[in-house]
Amino acid sequence: MLFGVALGIRLIGIGWGLPNAQHHFSYHPDEWLVLAVSYLNLNPYAGDWLPHFYNYGSLPLYLWSVWLHWLTAVGVLPVLPDNPDALQVAEWRAASHFWARVLVALMGAGASLIVARAMARLAGKWAGWVAGLAMAFAPAFVVHSRFQTVDVPATFFVALTLWSSVVLFSSARPMRTLMWGAVWAGCAAGCKYNAGLALLAPLVSLWLQARTERWISGRLLGWTAGAIAVAMGAFLLTCPGAWAEPQVFWRDFRYELFHVQRGHGEIFTQTGPGWLFHLHPNMTTGFGMLPLVLSLLGWLIVGIRHREGVGILVASLAYFALIGAAEVRFMRYTFPLFPMLAMGLGWLASPALAKYHPVFVKSVVGASFVALGWQLVWTAALTACMLRPDPREQALRWFESHVPAGRTIAFPTVPWFYTPPFYPDTGELRWQDRLRLMQEAHSPYRLIALAPPEWDAEALQRVQPDYVVISDFEERDVKRIGRADYRAFTAILRRDYRLVRVFRNDLHPLIRADALPHDLLYICPAVRVYAAK
Repeated sequence: MLFGVALGIRLIGIGWGLPNAQHHFSYHPDEWLVLAVSYLNLNPYAGDWLPHFYNYGSLPLYLWSVWLHWLTAVGVLPVLPDNPDALQVAEWRAASHFWARVLVALMGAGASLIVARAMARLAGKWAGWVAGLAMAFAPAFVVHSRFQTVDVPATFFVALTLWSSVVLFSSARPMRTLMWGAVWAGCAAGCKYNAGLALLAPLVSLWLQARTERWISGRLLGWTAGAIAVAMGAFLLTCPGAWAEPQVFWRDFRYELFHVQRGHGEIFTQTGPGWLFHLHPNMTTGFGMLPLVLSLLGWLIVGIRHREGVGILVASLAYFALIGAAEVRFMRYTFPLFPMLAMGLGWLASPALAKYHPVFVKSVVGASFVALGWQLVWTAALTACMLRPDPREQALRWFESHVPAGRTIAFPTVPWFYTPPFYPDTGELRWQDRLRLMQEAHSPYRLIALAPPEWDAEALQRVQPDYVVISDFEERDVKRIGRADYRAFTAILRRDYRLVRVFRNDLHPLIRADALPHDLLYICPAVRVYAAK
């Protein structure tokens, strides 16, 4: 039943932003790259085993490749004809993304079930239900379970690893349980490299159990070394590029390593310590503020006293320390912490609370159910954003209804996924291709990118377009840090233009969409339209 509830929630809105005749690429900027690698580079059925791309671990790419090529073979997915036109490719992308998202939704729902089973072993059936529902309802985790991206699959394997760390204490064959935990940790690393830290959970459980069983140190060290070796083997099996084409692997791995150290443009500039940023706004929005506070309370007053949960805490804290030290701080990076947070809520439904005052117990249990309601309300609001007409398409329809053909429309940066689809190829990966295709597009309007460089005040004065269209993806962070070129650009904008329309889908009455973490803006960006005075 829990799995069905979790899956059903994820299937609502799963068709958001899929390519169509109006925009030939998904509104999620990472999906086309992931699809191209997993379908065009990989085909295990034909012996094409190397993705030649290692910014992410390869396991999700293999899963999508096996799944999508099988769906093609049985006739569910269309086969692209020779020399397909752009619309045929867009339709193929839409169908492929949809079915890849279904697989991600299954894994997101599966993570909820795994967490519930683990928590039920620790603290009983009701605690398991609370923890499972917390994973099922976690707002950002639900939203990202509708994308063809690697973060939810990584969390699925983290949950399996944590499950093994719990089972190890009662297993009749602890060595086998430990090795399965190592396999799952290797698979987690095969999705997102740093998720391999989940291996700490079963290792800590092993050492704690050893104190009870009085295992000899040599045996314990051998098991530990074996688990590390198995995890490495699982990683090398699920990411064979590490040994089959090491130069390409290390090139991409180093790029990703330097990327998280240098930052992601202005998005996280001047946002303070990463650990605090992940707590707020990332986890207070992604998991929920009240659920987060209550989860930490659950671990503090109950969970920390149970040795079965110590490994989960150690692995989660190690992962949190690692991502907090990075300069790139996307909310989705916190997803591997969600199983631990969900279990924290589960502890508040534990029989271990019975030793506290009855009023306190009733208050805490009631608060945990309120927290689940909190998550469900946020999930419903975000889902509504995915079901309503997208602001980009609202803006395009407004132009088609109110702006005569031939008018000049300018953009402060090269159009991308965040831009209204005035031409269908705004989702191309390379900005040079997007710029060229914009210039070649058969649009009723004269489209001009005032870039590169971005936010070019001189270009705005020189071109003097009739309209300027700006997305909050372009504007939010340069405005927040007060970048000089942005200030110069907007000074001219205020002098010569007036704001005529703002298209947005806010989460009324919860929050304005522009206050959401960056990777929730995908589903509800704001688009501002300025007209010449």
